[in-house]
Amino acid sequence: MRGDTEITALMGAETPSVRMNVPATPTVQPGLYVRQTSGLVRTVGPRTALLANLVGMGIIVNFFWVVFASFYYPTANLTETVAIAVVFNLGVAYVYWMLASAMPRSGGDYVFVGRIFHPSLGFATNLTFSFIFVSWAGLFSNYFAHFGVPMILGGYGVTGNNSWALNMAATISGSATDQFWIGAVILGAVILISLLPTKWIFRTAVGIFLVSGLIFVIMMAILFTTPQSTFTADWNANAQNLANTCNGVVGTTNTVQCVINTFYTSAMTSAGGIAFAGSGLLIGIVYTMLSFIGYANTAYFGSEIRGAPTRTQGLAIFGSPLLFAALIALLYAGTYYTFGHNFLVAASANWNYGYGAGFPAIPSPLFLVSYILHNALLSAFLAFGIALTFFGFVLIYFIIPTRNLFAWSFDRILPTFVARVSRGGVPYVTVLILGFFAFVCLWLTTYTTLFAFLTYANFGFWLAVGIVCLAGAFFPFLRPQLYRASPRIVQTSLGKLPLITLVGVLSAGASFWVVYASAIPAFTLQAIQWSQLALFPIVFIIGLVIYGVSHVIQRSRGLPIDLINKQLPPE
Repeated sequence: MRGDTEITALMGAETPSVRMNVPATPTVQPGLYVRQTSGLVRTVGPRTALLANLVGMGIIVNFFWVVFASFYYPTANLTETVAIAVVFNLGVAYVYWMLASAMPRSGGDYVFVGRIFHPSLGFATNLTFSFIFVSWAGLFSNYFAHFGVPMILGGYGVTGNNSWALNMAATISGSATDQFWIGAVILGAVILISLLPTKWIFRTAVGIFLVSGLIFVIMMAILFTTPQSTFTADWNANAQNLANTCNGVVGTTNTVQCVINTFYTSAMTSAGGIAFAGSGLLIGIVYTMLSFIGYANTAYFGSEIRGAPTRTQGLAIFGSPLLFAALIALLYAGTYYTFGHNFLVAASANWNYGYGAGFPAIPSPLFLVSYILHNALLSAFLAFGIALTFFGFVLIYFIIPTRNLFAWSFDRILPTFVARVSRGGVPYVTVLILGFFAFVCLWLTTYTTLFAFLTYANFGFWLAVGIVCLAGAFFPFLRPQLYRASPRIVQTSLGKLPLITLVGVLSAGASFWVVYASAIPAFTLQAIQWSQLALFPIVFIIGLVIYGVSHVIQRSRGLPIDLINKQLPPE
């Protein structure tokens, strides 16, 4: 590896001379790999890795997702779902932590599954993840424009009684062209950042976390000091000022009670019909589990992690879901305290279905709070948190597949030129290749309905996670030599049963349950769209085919690709 680069204290730098606890690996035969060093630079310390994972999870994004959760699952008490969801996710996190400690190389599940089961399965699993991640890079670029910018303008317009800002929010919300070009600017910025040395990518992530954290603290202070009665009075006063109409009836006011009554009338239900219930809690747990996605992201940067892998990945992968759970539990509790469950459900349904009077922006708490503030700039800043979160998602979920492509090329599944790195250790070829595909995904998201398949993205994601958990369960038995060479914590056992086996089996079961639950109509609120659902198994099969073709080509050249894929790649 190249020498460590100096990182600021904010980045959580460790002493460059610290001894790394890296497992022994088989001797790499000359000529097997593209080169005998990856060229990637270890610049990411434990605290930086933790914050980057939290950016990929989005510590305030549930202020956005709560709109959809309240609409789809009105009887779910989201605060109660957090305690159960975090237990499931900690099991998965433990498996990733152990595998990332045993095989600290870039590529994540490509390396884990490929070295434990078979390289074709590792490639197919990793291709499925990469396909989803690149799709998300395009999707969240669009979300930045479609939801983020109108929320900023809407918050500013409501608090400042600014009709121009409100009109601009409505214009951008309804203009695909505006959304595409704003999204293109965001995606272009992410690509440029991705061409910088890794330390700058993670410094950007740290900056995103710090601003998001500030917004979270401000929101918690506002919410827990503002009871629902105060919000109701302020909302009603603003409704008078903005001359809104109730359910489209001129001369009436769109009060809080009007919003609720409009929903009751349109949905033909009542307060009793949306009261918290156990049935809603069950499906709500699935939704909350999905909110935790992102804590294993640093597993894909194994060759750029600084310090002992067990410590760095332990804090990042195992620590992030614990901290995230505490944050979103507070988030949901504060949201219910200020806005009330009934109003959230009604506002979310009215916005999604278009019942009654429209809203200047999606009724996220980060926008609703503008009705109780008296500072337009503060309202816009809080709403900016969602836009910033989407920017962080684009950055993280664009960077991850660049490391995956790098790992594929390093193992010669793809042409070797794809693994080229700059003098600063940046895999620039993969960045440029995936940049093109990300722009295609942005265009498809904005102008077509093809990306409707992302309704089932969680189906594909957790299917791949389940395979990784099974790989962890079988690791001690299929790769005993590598298992015994792993750090001591990886070899923890309960009697004669390796702990990773027990947790791996349980976590695989939980993952496959989410696979099922995220596809059924009770979760999606629509009949199963088999053509969209089948896309992810098809991507997996395509991965098997690509690997098979590469295997044949390399064997014809006299290259023992089987031997390459049985060894860990060089540092």
